[in-house]
Amino acid sequence: MRARESFLAQVRTPDLDSDVQSLRGALTTLKKEALGQVDSLDEEGKRLVMTSLYDQMIHTTVQLAGHVGLGVAMALSVLDEHNSGASLSAFDREAREQMNEIATEMTKKHSSRLAKMVMRIEAQRLVWRHSHEFMSWLAFRRGDERYPPTDRLERLDAFGVQSRLLEARAVVMELVGSRLCAALESADRFNLTNRWRLADSPEHALERYVWPLLSYQPAPAVKIERARWEYDTLAEAAAAEERLEGERAKLAGLLEAQLGDALSEIPETAYAGSF
Repeated sequence: MRARESFLAQVRTPDLDSDVQSLRGALTTLKKEALGQVDSLDEEGKRLVMTSLYDQMIHTTVQLAGHVGLGVAMALSVLDEHNSGASLSAFDREAREQMNEIATEMTKKHSSRLAKMVMRIEAQRLVWRHSHEFMSWLAFRRGDERYPPTDRLERLDAFGVQSRLLEARAVVMELVGSRLCAALESADRFNLTNRWRLADSPEHALERYVWPLLSYQPAPAVKIERARWEYDTLAEAAAAEERLEGERAKLAGLLEAQLGDALSEIPETAYAGSF
């Protein structure tokens, strides 16, 4: 079974494979537990918890990839993060930096090719989470006299946002292809707790329309990016929770379409681990 068909079968028929379903549930539970624990811990406590939980997350993701392949495993994980709200992007920067240190150490220890591939992807996802959060931090300050455009641009250059993002994308593209890489990165940006949201104004409405089109991504990616910007507008306007739930459900359908589209065109490396 090809990657796209495998992914859609797992999504639309959850009881198709009990092992896969169990691993997906375990991964979501681990993320929820981690999110529930870190806020009440000091720095040392966070380090102890994150070391154990992150190791389990990687191990479970590797097991999942062993069943369905690297590309499908990453796609299922991203969709489950959206549906559950349990995403590593929801952690604060301090916790993500600890995860980055853990990922670096784990990469050195593991000899499994599949495990190294999973850890390489997860390490790059941390890079672009940091970068997108920093860009959002600067975007929040548009119009703030304390942070003129020149100053914000200098900060981006000093942080090396362009080189960091492009290098991270190159690694993930090599492993799972450009379309799936774009889907992973955009989902991680959207799941960031601290991200800039475009307000409900004529200027921002134009940006929400134009920016996704200028990404030069395939239609499924453009459609979901537009929908994400519109969702953020509703969230900023304090829309009723029932309406937001409906919008999240629509986004889930668009995300499924985007991931399925991406999996129809992946490199051989993305099939690694598939039984």
